[in-house]
Amino acid sequence: MNPKAFLNAISGVSTAWSLAAFAIAAIVYVVTRKQKGAAHSGGIAAMVIILLLGLVPILGSFYTEGHKNEPSVYQLRVVVLDPQQTPVEDARVWSSSGGEPKKVAGGWQFDIPAASLPSDRRLTVYAMVSASFLKGQSQLTLTSDFHPNTTIYLSHPETSVRGIVTDEKGHALEGVAVSVVGHGNETVRTKTDGGFELAAHAADGQQVELHAERAGFVPTGGWYPAGSAPAELVLKRH
Repeated sequence: MNPKAFLNAISGVSTAWSLAAFAIAAIVYVVTRKQKGAAHSGGIAAMVIILLLGLVPILGSFYTEGHKNEPSVYQLRVVVLDPQQTPVEDARVWSSSGGEPKKVAGGWQFDIPAASLPSDRRLTVYAMVSASFLKGQSQLTLTSDFHPNTTIYLSHPETSVRGIVTDEKGHALEGVAVSVVGHGNETVRTKTDGGFELAAHAADGQQVELHAERAGFVPTGGWYPAGSAPAELVLKRH
């Protein structure tokens, strides 16, 4: 068969498998002719071109078949647990890639289009229960599994509690022992300006109970918010 005849034959091919058959036939033909010494350079070049024209649609067809069923949306399941490892049902949940969380049995589900993810496909999912001052997050990389799962463990993001201790006349008191009730082993003493700061063992804005005492004064205490709002304690003399 000459190159022109082969080209006319391949133009009538309609399937990838038929193209594969013609490509194989071209290889056999070229090799056979070369072994017999009957092929010339122009004929070989023509057959190679025909062969490439046949292989390109074959490979393209195989690639399309292999990827046409690949999902384009990740269905991410999220479970939220409190500090006692109990599932939480009333948390606020959101992700760094957006998407509206859907409540499902045992947690939440995010439907995240692959096209909306950054190039590294990294994602952070957050959860918060405001009433309990609980927060948490989970980082993961989405790969070939389009039905991943992740768990967020909630905890109290601890902060400090700070303030000042004065006497009844508003004078700063130095050397006053101040502690968070229940954590007396972490007692601190006020500085010359009456100021103090210590671990609150609570989240920002959560109320903690303070205790303050110094010789010659009546011990005092009370509930104050953890975080940036300063507590003001007043000691009365005996």
